[in-house]
Amino acid sequence: MPRIHNSTVAKHVLGCSLAVLVSQQALAVGFIVSPTSEATGIANAGSAVYDRSVAAISNNPAAMSLIPHKQVGGNLSLVIPDWPVNENWDCREEDNCANSNIGNVLAIPALGLIRPMDHNFTWGIGLAAIAGQGVDYGDDWKGRAIIRDNSLSVLGLMNSISWRMNEKWTFGVGLGIIYGEMHQKQDLPSLSASAGDDLESVVQFVGLAQDCRGLPPPLLAICLNNAVNDSGLDPESAIETISSIRSYLDGEPGTKIKLEGDDLGAEIALGTTYEFIPGHRLGLVYRHTSNFTFEGDATINGELLSDEPMQKQHMTLDWNMPDRLIVSGSHQIGNDLKLYWDFERVFFDTFERTDLRIDGYPTVQIDRNFKDANRYAIGAEYALDHKLTLQFGLSYDESPVDDEDRMPDIPVDEIVKTMVGAIYQRNDRLHLHGYAAVEFFGDNKIEQLASIHGKKIGDTVNLDSDAVLYVLGLSFGYKF
Repeated sequence: MPRIHNSTVAKHVLGCSLAVLVSQQALAVGFIVSPTSEATGIANAGSAVYDRSVAAISNNPAAMSLIPHKQVGGNLSLVIPDWPVNENWDCREEDNCANSNIGNVLAIPALGLIRPMDHNFTWGIGLAAIAGQGVDYGDDWKGRAIIRDNSLSVLGLMNSISWRMNEKWTFGVGLGIIYGEMHQKQDLPSLSASAGDDLESVVQFVGLAQDCRGLPPPLLAICLNNAVNDSGLDPESAIETISSIRSYLDGEPGTKIKLEGDDLGAEIALGTTYEFIPGHRLGLVYRHTSNFTFEGDATINGELLSDEPMQKQHMTLDWNMPDRLIVSGSHQIGNDLKLYWDFERVFFDTFERTDLRIDGYPTVQIDRNFKDANRYAIGAEYALDHKLTLQFGLSYDESPVDDEDRMPDIPVDEIVKTMVGAIYQRNDRLHLHGYAAVEFFGDNKIEQLASIHGKKIGDTVNLDSDAVLYVLGLSFGYKF
């Protein structure tokens, strides 16, 4: 992946910005987020041709030439999730229910400046959250071996330039630095060094041992021994810690693992707009984002195939970012009504797996099996008068992963978004914008604890959810 010169300084600057601007996580097609802006009020329809917002810096650099004035703008969205989990087992009796709301309140920011230059060139620079995801199941959840809580946040600083060739065509390119950071916590049973050295075997054992819960003592011992044998752990050594394994299955904490890492990457956007009839535009943009190799520490508190009660090992996690192709249109209907549409193809087929490497342990290959997914959006703006414009938008994001491949650490599914907004033109220079949205997730059905090295484990971790996200946002634009 591309490396950035003076990466330590760049990580520090972008990392501080990320800590200030981004709270926890956000969800879209997979984990991709469109920069929040005035276009959010129309569900980001027409994102590649929208000419009111500095979000053009990231959405489609070519659209900056559609904004004839120097303009600064910003946006802040507040996302309030209602995300209960329906465990398909008697979690109350087993005392391993997930949190009543596995989502967290979050904020998504965007800031930007667009400045027209000589010879029909326009320059812009913008800072925005471009990707993220995360959940918090709690400490007692049945699937805590693979995930207790996690978060992924990606912030991009985009520097873009566009050129108006004539009254019909504009072209643009954007180059950006992206900074990503990830955090994850897990809880695995404590096992001594003699039990083996393969984390995959431990996770596989947890998945098999879930079927042993609730059995009478003689049958429980037989079931656990079979789980040990089938998972690849050393039977004689694992049997020495069978009491701690039983306690773990009964909800007691085992070995707690905290993974933390970050990385720098690069992003490029190439776009164009074409006004084939006055008031009717088409836009096209292709975005490429380099992959991450998150690098940091794995803090292991407890015996994990080791006799050391505490370890802090070097860790890396591979994370492939998808390319995106977006086609947009805007159509002026009379003096008061403007219609927008968007089609986006997210090339998630490269997100086949994530490889976790911890010093002293073999690599764990976690199968993702994501597939390409589309986003469709339509929107409209209606001008009540020269000061107030009303907005409406509707979008649909396909699920990038099938039910049988979805895992609890990335429980993404299809999303339907409905949005309303209003733009108030305070004077010739300043406009203010507010919007509200309700986002309905699919059932986020999960049928496994994990899939590792091509083998699915823990099919008793079976659940679904009825997630709804409520979004409120404010933005502004000021012309110089």
